[in-house]
Amino acid sequence: MVDRLTLTVNSRLARWLLLHDSRQQSLDGNQVWERPAIYSISEWMQQAWLQSWPEQHVLSELQSKHLWQKIIREDPATPELNLLHVQGAASQAFKAYQLIQEYRLPQEPEGFIHYTEETLVFRRWMTRYQKQLQEWRALDPAELMDALTVRMDQGHISPPNEIIFHGFDEITPQMQEWITLLKNKKVSIQFKPFEPSPVTSDQLKEIISNKQTTVQKYEDANEEVRQCARWIRSVYKEGETIGIVVPELEIYRERLEREFKAELAPESVYPWIEKHIPFNISLGTPLSHEPMVHLALLLLSQNSKRIPLLAFSTLITSPFLKLPDGEKQFRRNLDWSLRGGTITQVFLPQVLKQEERKKFPALTTLLDELMSWVDDTSFRLPSEWARGISKFLGKVEWPTSFETLSSQQYQVLNSWNECLDCLSSLDRILQKINRTQAVSHLTHIARETLFQPQTPEEPIQVVGLLESAGMEFDHLWVMGCHDEILPPFPNPNPFLPFLSHQKPFNLPHSTAEQELIFTEQTLFRLAHACKHLVFSYPTWQEETEMDPSPLLAPWVLKENTIQSSTSNKVQDHSGFAVSLERVEEFFPISVSPEEIDFIQGGTGILKNQAECPFRAFAIHRLFSRNKAFAELDMNDSLKGSMIHKIMELFWNQVRTSQNLHDLHDSNQLVELIRSCVEETMRFFNLDTERQKVFCQLEQKRLISLVDTWMEYERERSHFEVVETEQEKTVHLEGLPLNLKVDRIDRTTDGKTILIDYKTGHLLNLKKWFGERLEDPQLPMYSMDMNADSVAFAIIRRGDSRYRGLSSEENIIPKVSSNITRENPELKTWEDLKDFWNTGLKQLATEFLRGHLNVAPLHSDETCKYCDQNTLCRKTEVLSFSNGDKE
Repeated sequence: MVDRLTLTVNSRLARWLLLHDSRQQSLDGNQVWERPAIYSISEWMQQAWLQSWPEQHVLSELQSKHLWQKIIREDPATPELNLLHVQGAASQAFKAYQLIQEYRLPQEPEGFIHYTEETLVFRRWMTRYQKQLQEWRALDPAELMDALTVRMDQGHISPPNEIIFHGFDEITPQMQEWITLLKNKKVSIQFKPFEPSPVTSDQLKEIISNKQTTVQKYEDANEEVRQCARWIRSVYKEGETIGIVVPELEIYRERLEREFKAELAPESVYPWIEKHIPFNISLGTPLSHEPMVHLALLLLSQNSKRIPLLAFSTLITSPFLKLPDGEKQFRRNLDWSLRGGTITQVFLPQVLKQEERKKFPALTTLLDELMSWVDDTSFRLPSEWARGISKFLGKVEWPTSFETLSSQQYQVLNSWNECLDCLSSLDRILQKINRTQAVSHLTHIARETLFQPQTPEEPIQVVGLLESAGMEFDHLWVMGCHDEILPPFPNPNPFLPFLSHQKPFNLPHSTAEQELIFTEQTLFRLAHACKHLVFSYPTWQEETEMDPSPLLAPWVLKENTIQSSTSNKVQDHSGFAVSLERVEEFFPISVSPEEIDFIQGGTGILKNQAECPFRAFAIHRLFSRNKAFAELDMNDSLKGSMIHKIMELFWNQVRTSQNLHDLHDSNQLVELIRSCVEETMRFFNLDTERQKVFCQLEQKRLISLVDTWMEYERERSHFEVVETEQEKTVHLEGLPLNLKVDRIDRTTDGKTILIDYKTGHLLNLKKWFGERLEDPQLPMYSMDMNADSVAFAIIRRGDSRYRGLSSEENIIPKVSSNITRENPELKTWEDLKDFWNTGLKQLATEFLRGHLNVAPLHSDETCKYCDQNTLCRKTEVLSFSNGDKE
């Protein structure tokens, strides 16, 4: 044992003290020195216990909580408690047992029976827990100090000559017993920065006043953090330390990291620059949030050979799985081909053709190993699953080749391996489990493991309220000091009786009085730990107005003394801004003869050109498209396509309105419709086996919908269906357009009718009469085929009808020939066709000449569902134009 030992309340304080010792050694001119014996109390006790060759082993916190979970799940009274979360209940039980040990609470059954059902059940759980510990010859983590005291009293552990307890706000009865033993063994005991003791309100007011403390008030948390970052920049000097204490660090963490980087290390926004970050944030993020670990958990969590498309896309394109250069383009194309449709799941055995399996071995290995993994139905011990998981990830070469990993990724990998070790430690508790259970436990471990990259301790420290214990700074800022957090609301443990245990023993967080005492001690300690002290709070949290902590009310300023408008962010630097030049006209980029053969599309080209020229340019010439992942395998687009297919199959057989009437009169119509629906469902590969009930309902819906539509068809005078789904290519002013007409009818007097099926929202015919043809589909068909009537067949439950225009009345019932009503300047059908012809040619000419200005026809409506906003930068363009108009 060492002569002098420093024990800290937490690991962060131990690292902080070691940093200060190293700096002092350097200032003293030393190049080599012995590491001082500074440890967190939990770390030192573990070491001391193991070095004494004990007969009992200490459970880890993870093992203890899982044992509590097992006991809770197996207890027959658990369902009656209506527990929302067994893991949460186990965590509270773990804390309750810890409090019992630390505060010497009564464990007799009488103290638990006469209160709530929860305390009674917990007493039964605790009895089983203690019995299990005895059988295993194990100790709960909270019992280690007692066991250490006994071993030290028996002479198995030699105490040091001096122990310094650093950063302790409270000495529990359990710890006091150990300290008493140390004193009896002549061990010198010291407390730093001072011995824990109650703080009076007068003492708190005096020390805060002596620090010339101010309480700054800001509009919201963003402004509070921003001003804090600028304050750091103004007060920082080399060799000095700055502390930022945040009671709600989990809530503030993201904005703290963002604003501090922007103000204190502005060039860190550039991903290609490795900029030194001059601050540490003590709170890590869940290991499961790290991209590399998230990918591993995603891979492990697949439960069948049919996996979600989003998961499949992530796996085949991830940089953390082997991705040879020769397979990159194939995988991108495969991913792209699956998006944008109705596919929501991928069946792994059907992904690759036989010749592709030989050509792309890395992808083949990934798919084969994943299929073998999901086929594993064995039951194994957690340690065996941990080895199996490592082996499986090794086969799929996760995380790629080690040479490509950064320093942080190496640390992530080490933390992941520690999670596997934790899983292995659960053999005795969980016994044999299946693959899904093993992955579930591993996922929970990764979520509970906070990952913080190991970086050198910096002079600027961002810590939580408890982690700040024992740390000293030259400058200190405590933020988020509103009345709901200082002091916080009481949070008593639900498994300990309140009147007999929590209140009389003054347990932490049990009462408002205890929270006040704790807060006063904490504020006193913070004031004692610095030369310059600033408090702050936001006046608004979302839509809630906040007041300052009542403990800090005397020092609230009417006007802030820390309010800087000087930003150090990259975008605010004078050299970053670029003067804008106004370009009156967009320079057209004409379609070249070489490009014309690569342009694909039908009337959608004209529609996009009418609504916004840049959209047409981006989609049809730059091929910029957003193909999103389907959320449902039966979306509106598929429903529309199915109606098209049903109508095609039906009219290819029926052909004439007379045949339609004959089918109806002979009661064969519904049966034919059913046959067409069934064939359509097979055509679209609907999963009728796995979604049997849904497909039956969808079949019933389609039959009813089509049968109802046929009532409208029977109201028409005699007609013949000449073509269905006719495809052809036409050239408009040299622009090739691929057309597909849903249906062409011909009446007995030779009139040609063009019909387009629609299942969506009601169509506005005004789009055929505007300065720019917003809906050019039927006008374009009509120009090519010299139609006498154009109509949308709107097939929708409760609102089916024909809607369009005709050259004369009664070609289609309720389809008007009143063209003048829509546009007074147009008198006849020929006038309308000439109007359409001119408009269509204008759009085609614009597209070919390269008119690509950002000019949405209806700004809000046109841009609402457009996926080119990032590319067109319409916000900047339009706001610049509107500014000029003003």
